[in-house]
Amino acid sequence: MSLPQAATVRAAFPQYGAAGPSSHPTPEEVVGGEKAVCARNVPMDRLRPPARPDPRQELQTGIAFWRTKLDVKWPADFHNAEYKQWANEKCDFSDAWWTPFRRRLHDWIAIRPATYEQVTTRFVERRDALAQTWAECCAPYRDLDITSITWAQVGGFADLVGEIKPMKGLASPVFTSKFCHFLLPRVFPVVDNEGSGNRWPQYQKYFNHVQSLWASTPDDTRATLIATMTEAVESAGAELNPEFPLVNKIVELRLIGRQHPLG
Repeated sequence: MSLPQAATVRAAFPQYGAAGPSSHPTPEEVVGGEKAVCARNVPMDRLRPPARPDPRQELQTGIAFWRTKLDVKWPADFHNAEYKQWANEKCDFSDAWWTPFRRRLHDWIAIRPATYEQVTTRFVERRDALAQTWAECCAPYRDLDITSITWAQVGGFADLVGEIKPMKGLASPVFTSKFCHFLLPRVFPVVDNEGSGNRWPQYQKYFNHVQSLWASTPDDTRATLIATMTEAVESAGAELNPEFPLVNKIVELRLIGRQHPLG
């Protein structure tokens, strides 16, 4: 047995301690000694690290689940057309801007159980601060995506948005994510209770998780995921728009695949 293998076994069985006289079998005995393994009844597969999920399979599963929801306003193009439309909208936080934007939040099930009146009152109270924070924290990064920025750069806007929906405790990550996603979809990923499950009590934690999951994906696998996502979008009949949030959508669907495994 090599030294690295022995070290792995020691880590798995710390009760065996360092090499030397002991009343316990050594790591070498655990691995190589049939008597020690049988006596301890330790299956060898326990020494192996758990298999990591296959990102490609996660994405395919997430896409398959999405397509089971086409009858409940989950579009076949994964919002490709809407992303193009939103990119052409002027964000000035005026009343004329807020009315249709609020309807979009409602349609994406981001407002409940709050009322229109509640969120409108709190939006108006923060209107000037939102405009200023947007100009400072978000507008400079409109051409970037989540892989090119940090929470420290854009988080101030998201934190302010989180104050709009009245909550007893922490700000709603669902409301915060969808509000921000409509404005900068390539920067702000979506938290969805039904799809990926809301396991992140704070939006910042989800934002960081999306960045980490993509950063840990090998380059060749990323290329495959992008090709798969592009094919899925374009199967609806239109080319992928440059405004489409590839990284955020891929990770969202991978998490949906984890949450809703098929079979």
